Amino acid sequence: MKKRIDLPQVSDVTLPEVFHLRPGVWILIILAILIIVLFFLIALLPGIIKGGRYVTFSAPLSESGIILDGTYLGSSDHQYFITSGEHTVTVVKGGIEYEQTTIHIDHPILLTHLIHRTRSISIPAPALSSDEAMAIIRHDLSEIQKASAILEWTMVTRYAPLYQNLAQDLTALDYSDEGALILALSYITTEEMLADARLAFSSHPSPTIQALLKSAEMRLHETAGATAKRAVQTLDLETTPALLSLPHFALEGSAYPATSVVMGTTDDPSSNEYAITVEEEAFALSHLPITITEWAYFIEENPMWAKSNKESLEAQGLVDASYLSGLAPSTIFVTSRPITNISYQAANAFCAWLSEKSGKHVFLPTEAMFTIAAQNHPNLTWHASLTPMNTKSDAPAMLLGGVWEMTQTPFIPLSRLCGYQETIALHTAFSLEPNPIVKGGSYLNDSTSISADTVGVVPAHACGDQIGFRVAWYE
Repeated sequence: MKKRIDLPQVSDVTLPEVFHLRPGVWILIILAILIIVLFFLIALLPGIIKGGRYVTFSAPLSESGIILDGTYLGSSDHQYFITSGEHTVTVVKGGIEYEQTTIHIDHPILLTHLIHRTRSISIPAPALSSDEAMAIIRHDLSEIQKASAILEWTMVTRYAPLYQNLAQDLTALDYSDEGALILALSYITTEEMLADARLAFSSHPSPTIQALLKSAEMRLHETAGATAKRAVQTLDLETTPALLSLPHFALEGSAYPATSVVMGTTDDPSSNEYAITVEEEAFALSHLPITITEWAYFIEENPMWAKSNKESLEAQGLVDASYLSGLAPSTIFVTSRPITNISYQAANAFCAWLSEKSGKHVFLPTEAMFTIAAQNHPNLTWHASLTPMNTKSDAPAMLLGGVWEMTQTPFIPLSRLCGYQETIALHTAFSLEPNPIVKGGSYLNDSTSISADTVGVVPAHACGDQIGFRVAWYE
């Protein structure tokens, strides 16, 4: 039988109490406090610090700009976080502020960093004057005009739905004049633009608009890889000598009677589909391009156009950084070399100065005037230098070669399909960028690839060392 072992007596273990509460209760309280603090820090504090909502603005005009309390946010097509409180919202398009309103954003605080509190705000249809509506439409047309210069769209250079934007704005403004559509469609140069225009206007009730869409599609597809044949015409006009007299020099020229001229190209020699006939009133054209010396007299009386003022002219968008680059115009050292590295804007200023000095209306010739002079020339030759071959000619010289010559005619890609004179008049009415046509090629071009029908284009502020101009006037 085993011996019984008696264990010693021990007292009960009692945990110390703090404020009459056991440790387990304190642990529970601490855990609860931690949970509450964490909930506050995670769920409430971010909303308290940064309260507001993600707001989407629904504007009646496409790609309207949103200005919040004087600060530009961006396009109405996007969502923006707006803090709680009262805010002034201004909606703009094309430089026109067409709506201003005050909004109140509440202050949600629960889980705002995890759950976006959103709100949609609809902007009412604008009540604009005719001038303001015209400014907005001009903005849309300008965007289309700029896009027409891009002939290849990529993942980097993405195409925006410009024609759909125009359609939306025309509807919102209740603008029914077809002129804006005709001008817009005349700038289609790529498949992307054509597809966009079809989406925007495929159901348009106007037969004119549908015909223009079809013509633009045909022309776009036909020009791909097609070799165009020149529309041939020879004029036999009787010209008379003309003279533009000024205090320091005189410009000799030829005066042409009112006439019509055929311009354009056709893929089919028996067809005249892409060739157009333009009526031109009587005019005079200088025999030679404006020279460096003649430009020197101009800047002598108009110092704002001096080379030393280039930075100011560039800031105004009148010239680019190449203005008069490499040239030092002087009235002392006389030269017959054409002036280059001047812009369309500068050339127009020169013409205005000549008008003031001579008392006659002096201007850059139109594309049709240049073509009339070329087709009426008895011996149209290519000039492979910048030195005039014969300064005593009885007809304009250096029409081909020499320098590209600026005209006052704006470049509109499909103007000959959409109505040549009509689209030019619409271009003027909507005050789009001039983008003048240049003619004749330069001495660096291949003489076999340039003819009197060849059309080039330059921006209105661009200055090139192969670009000059001659002037025309009315007797």
